[in-house]
Amino acid sequence: MYSDFEFWDKIDDWPKDQPPSYEFCGKIDNHETIYEEMEKFDGWTHSFAEDFTEELIENIACLSGSTRDRWEAIQEKWKIYGSDAAPHGNWQYYWAVPHKEDFPTIHEFMEKNPQYHHPVVAKLGPDEILLSHNHGPAHQYLYNVSINEPDGAKSAIFPSGVIPFTPGDIYKLYVHNQHAVVNGGENRYHVMFRGGRIEQ
Repeated sequence: MYSDFEFWDKIDDWPKDQPPSYEFCGKIDNHETIYEEMEKFDGWTHSFAEDFTEELIENIACLSGSTRDRWEAIQEKWKIYGSDAAPHGNWQYYWAVPHKEDFPTIHEFMEKNPQYHHPVVAKLGPDEILLSHNHGPAHQYLYNVSINEPDGAKSAIFPSGVIPFTPGDIYKLYVHNQHAVVNGGENRYHVMFRGGRIEQ
């Protein structure tokens, strides 16, 4: 597949005759309140940390229908991607399980929309990137919710191209396809909910 440079450089040449790699699923209308909750929260776990809780490990590892034993491979990929994305050694990518006491608005949304469950929240620092990657060859998906989109931020997934995120948008992403993120000049917050595997 493409290197990270080729990923963005060749995006206009991607095939147009393949099934879509994302689907718009609706919006969270009160994303501004969730953004405020994100900004207040101080319990983030850095991607390179050694103290992930078991709940956070499971919610990340199983996001697209895998099992808990995927965790070690995720950590290894983060170390590689993080060193390449931020050679200064200070990659700013953080995670948390949004508990009700800190993120009541997310829980209110889940209570009204029970198809969305096992959430994780992610914070990508200003001007950081997520190098192009996929979640493995098995056909799989997760739900990704934009809470804010800093100026200059962009996300894309092969072969459909740039995902037209606006704050509050919910997208189903088929993450066996290569995907990447470039952030703008402030923290970027997203919520992800568990998806699953697709039988072929």
